[in-house]
Amino acid sequence: MFIFKPYKDKRYWILLITFLIFLVGFIVFVPSGFFEKNWNGLLFILFYGAAFWLLYYIWTYLGDKKRKSKDALIDECI
Repeated sequence: MFIFKPYKDKRYWILLITFLIFLVGFIVFVPSGFFEKNWNGLLFILFYGAAFWLLYYIWTYLGDKKRKSKDALIDECI
């Protein structure tokens, strides 16, 4: 069965809340002319989603790499 792992990851929720707060602030404070052009809204959504997942996977990769090196160091000491 398919389980979506990020839902159980603390990093996912930290980034999601941060990105949602930024999204609401952007929508509220951006000039109304920004979303009048269809391409601006589409590109914003595309880049916003890409930035979220890019940051999530970079953070996950670096965290796993750090944990793996820490585990290898502990194994060497034992």
